[in-house]
Amino acid sequence: MSSPPARDSPGFDRAIELFLEDMFSLGRLTTDHSIAEYRRTVRKHAEDAGGARPDATTRDHIKQTLRRWSHPNTKRRKRSMLVSFYDWMVEEGLRPENPARQIRAPRGREPRVRRLTLDETRAFLAAAEGRIERRMAYLAACAGLRCSELRLLRGLHFAREGWILISADLAKGGRERWVPVMVDLEPVVSDIRATTPDEHHVLPATELVGSAAGSFRSSGRSARVTARRSGARCAASVAARASARPCTRTSCGMRLPTASRGWPVFTPRRRCSATPRFRRPRAT
Repeated sequence: MSSPPARDSPGFDRAIELFLEDMFSLGRLTTDHSIAEYRRTVRKHAEDAGGARPDATTRDHIKQTLRRWSHPNTKRRKRSMLVSFYDWMVEEGLRPENPARQIRAPRGREPRVRRLTLDETRAFLAAAEGRIERRMAYLAACAGLRCSELRLLRGLHFAREGWILISADLAKGGRERWVPVMVDLEPVVSDIRATTPDEHHVLPATELVGSAAGSFRSSGRSARVTARRSGARCAASVAARASARPCTRTSCGMRLPTASRGWPVFTPRRRCSATPRFRRPRAT
């Protein structure tokens, strides 16, 4: 039996904004994307509550919200957001218990990801035509950069010879890192260092509008496009010419090695024509 609602407890809209404000100030949420995802999830939960205040919801409302998603990994992530929201309410004295913790967390499922083979990577690189396509293809395949990182790169990120700086304003979660320049990437990086001023974008077809999680627009055009669509036509044409099977979540629609998935093991004398070995980071 649930406790009676607190007198001064805010409604869902006010509680969500107070929760997000506190999480941001405490460094628990650091990006606009994370804040927006938390807000969407809790608002969907508010709809499922059927007009109930956040201090009067029950575990049945939590279960109803989690039924919106079918994949166990998604359910697990959304449950953790609701747990965080109701933990905050308990800490603020707005309700005595956390109904989300009364629901067992779904068992996570190992995602099945198909990565490009060596021949597919070679075909993708060989299909790139022109300076912009070559930059996009080689930075994605040989440096393992994410979509947003590719679109936000500027000349200043190549100032240190032999390295690419992925600064905190570009990197996922604000985690700055340095990416080594492998042999196959050296001609592209040398061209960038010679022709791109520090303040200019490496892929000049797009410029940032708003935050890194916001939208982009084409230079010289009035139409605005989302970050997902920005540069997609160029990447899709390269992938189509390479006749490579599409995968997921890179600017070219392909899953390539990234900093979180392991780097190619290479030596200065080994090029793409040789067969590189791939190494996964050791589990900690």
